[in-house]
Amino acid sequence: MLAVILIITSISPGIPGELLLQSLRFHLVALGLVLTVLMVIFGAKWRAALFFVFLCGAFAHGAFYVWEFQKRREVPVGALQAEFSYLNYNVLASNQTADVAAHYIATSGADVALIMETPGVVEYLPEIEAVLPYRLGCDRVATCDISLFSRFPIEIGEIRDIPPFRRARLAIAPMTVEGVKVTVVGIHLSKPYFDEASLQELGYLRYTLSKITGPIVLSGDFNAAAWSAPLAFLGRAQELIPPPTYRSTWPVEFGEFGVPIDNIFTKGDARIIYTTSGKDSFGSNHRYLFARIGLYAPL
Repeated sequence: MLAVILIITSISPGIPGELLLQSLRFHLVALGLVLTVLMVIFGAKWRAALFFVFLCGAFAHGAFYVWEFQKRREVPVGALQAEFSYLNYNVLASNQTADVAAHYIATSGADVALIMETPGVVEYLPEIEAVLPYRLGCDRVATCDISLFSRFPIEIGEIRDIPPFRRARLAIAPMTVEGVKVTVVGIHLSKPYFDEASLQELGYLRYTLSKITGPIVLSGDFNAAAWSAPLAFLGRAQELIPPPTYRSTWPVEFGEFGVPIDNIFTKGDARIIYTTSGKDSFGSNHRYLFARIGLYAPL
């Protein structure tokens, strides 16, 4: 059965849930290694050897996507012109400790904060705005999900509905940081059980990114890891640049052994200097990502 699942992660036959399985591919390979050891212990050495070769192929497929992303970090840039701190946080709409989550956002030191499932902290938005006064999104709580808060003025920002569900889950926020223009794009994709919907959403995101000039910071809850095929294809098409390391964000109980379904990427002359993920999720079912972003001169 595990072999069948790993085949699905590699060939993408278009069945529901394969995006989730692709995000779990390295966890599945680790499970396969345990099974391989058990096969050897119980005397099925040839079967174990064959299964091990299969596991190596599945691992290599996912590792290629990771390598392809990381290769783009090697593209040279000019001198550092500006930098800022960035928070990416799905707070959970039903957060039972919303006051604590909002307090963290306000005191995190972030210059820009992308918040998803914002109704979870809606009562405490004034506390966040006191520190990050420029806000985009969640003017109407009934249709609210994604919002963005910034120390820097947002220049003609917009919240867009994403097909096919037409939910307001795409934020586009041009701003100027220390004299350098950058566009922050935030997105909250549908759950990975709706793979066809996720593909349409990523297609729309790809179109949106292609129309933006200058450096871009793209982040959000992708409900998928960077080594899932659709996200890898988006990265390839738009030349997205990953962080130095991927930090797991879900499920919170797994800590660093979870899956990085929340991600931050850059494009153009922006680079992620470092990322960290929260040890405390402050009532959310996602760990937050905190990053330092550098904006560099073009060569």
